[in-house]
Amino acid sequence: MPFFFLIALAGADLIRVFRAQLRTETIAVQIGQIVSQCRAITTPGDRDNFWAQAQRIAGSVIDVNSGTGGSVTISAVRRNTAGTGNVLSWQMRTGSTSQVSRLGTTVGGTASVSNSFVVPANQTLLVTEVYAIVQPFALSAGLIGPVLPSVIYGTTLFLSRAPDATTLQTAPTTSATPDCTA
Repeated sequence: MPFFFLIALAGADLIRVFRAQLRTETIAVQIGQIVSQCRAITTPGDRDNFWAQAQRIAGSVIDVNSGTGGSVTISAVRRNTAGTGNVLSWQMRTGSTSQVSRLGTTVGGTASVSNSFVVPANQTLLVTEVYAIVQPFALSAGLIGPVLPSVIYGTTLFLSRAPDATTLQTAPTTSATPDCTA
C-alpha cells in the first residue's frame, strides 16, 4: 500500500508540473499579445497592469510576481545598425531576480534571439519570458524529484503591431496612467 501511495503522489507531482508548464506558456502568450498591440507603454501604469494580468492567469498554480517565486520579463529588441544582429532596446521584469533573461540583460547590448532570427528593419520584437518555480511534494521528492525541472520556462516572440513599431524601441515612459492597458 505505501508503494502505491508514493506512485500516486508522484503522478500528482507530474500533473502539477504539466499544469504549471501550460500556465507558464499561457502567461507568455497572453502578455505577449497584449504588449505587441501597444503603441506606447508606461511604467508603472501599464507595467503594473501587465504584472497583475500575469498573476491572474497564473492563479494559484504558479507564482510569477514575488521575490521568491518565478518572474516575468518583457523585452524590446531591434535590429543593430549594421543590420546583422539584434540589440536589446529595453527590458522590464517582475518577481525573482534569480532567473536571468535568455536574451541578455544589457540594454544596448546584443540580444540573442532563437534560431539566429534578425528583427526586420523598422520593426520591434517584443519578447515575453516567464519563469515558474515548481517544488515536488516532500514525500515524492526522493522518488521523482531529480526527474522534474524545478524551474519551468515559457516564452513568446511577437513583432509589434503598432502603426509605427519603432516607437516601442525607446524605454517605457514614466507615468502612473496606463497608455496601452487603459
